Formats: sequence, structure tokens, C-alpha cells
Amino acid sequence: MDQETVKLLISQSIQGDTASFRKLVEFHQPFAYASAFRLLCDDYEAEEIVQEAFIRVWKHLKDFKLEMRFTTWLYKIVMNLCYDKMKSNRTHQNRMHYDFESSVILNLPSYENIEANLINHDLAQIIRFFTAELTPRQKLVFTLTELEGFSVDEITVLTGMSPDKIKSNLYCARQNIKNKLIRIEERKGSHAL
Repeated sequence: MDQETVKLLISQSIQGDTASFRKLVEFHQPFAYASAFRLLCDDYEAEEIVQEAFIRVWKHLKDFKLEMRFTTWLYKIVMNLCYDKMKSNRTHQNRMHYDFESSVILNLPSYENIEANLINHDLAQIIRFFTAELTPRQKLVFTLTELEGFSVDEITVLTGMSPDKIKSNLYCARQNIKNKLIRIEERKGSHAL
């Protein structure tokens, strides 16, 4: 769908045309879902976020600036909802303990293959395991950088965080994940004996 069609659908939606809004949602729903899933690694939570995102889009569509790309605006809404969800989930995760190391983690693909196989559901569980100990901000920055491919400048625009804060959170996230990989490799070595 080209930008002019998107702008037309937005204008018609602002005037209450629900059929135009439905077209806008149907076209952008896969994009919103993929973005939410990469941040949350959970089908159900991603679907919830997408529903909430489009409710917010409908409520605030009149505030949308037509010179802006709709996907950028939608992505920011999805990202903010996911960030709030990650903060909420962190509270619950602190009460739970996952022991993947003796099952899924021992069969971990090589580090080089992780990004190529990200769509795989088992890999989503592994990423969830790796990022479970990260703060929501570290997880957000790690996902936006490593999985979404955004630059520090782009993340600054999306999140409002300073470049230094982004780099600091990314460094901490990478160190945490690196330490988990080292522990797993050590554990795999001891199981091989």
C-alpha cells in the first residue's frame, strides 16, 4: 500500500469511516504483530498488544500528522505498549524460576544461527530465557538494536533515551547474554564428559 493510499484511509477514518480504518488495520496488522512478537516472544501477548495499539490509533488518529509515516507512528505505539508489558512481566518473572538449561538450552544452535532462526518458536523461548534477567529497558534496547536493526539515533527518536543511555543499556544486555552463553557452553562441556 503506497503512502498516498494510507493518507487517504487515515483521512477517511478520521471522519468516522470505519471501513477505511478496517483496511488500514488489516494492511498494518502483520507489521504490528511482528514488531510486538520480536519484543515479547509470546504469541498471545503480541496479539493483545496489537489490539491495544489499534485501539489507541483509533482514539488518537486525529492527532496523527499526515507528513509522518504511519508505520513509524504505529511502531512507536507498539513499542511503548510492549515496554510497559515487559515492565509488568518483570514483576511476575521475579516470582518464577525457569530451568531451561537441562532441556532446551543444551540443544542451543550456534550463536551465528540464532538470528537466522528467530521465527522458530523454540528459539523464541531461548531468547525469552536469555532476556528474562534483563531490565525492560535493556531488553528493549537489545531487541531494537540486535533483532530490529535500528541504529542508536533511531532508537533515540523512538524511545526518547539519550545515546549514552542506549549504549549503556545495550552493553549491559550483551554482557548478561554473553555470560549466559558462557555458562551454557561450560555446562554442555561438563555433560559431554
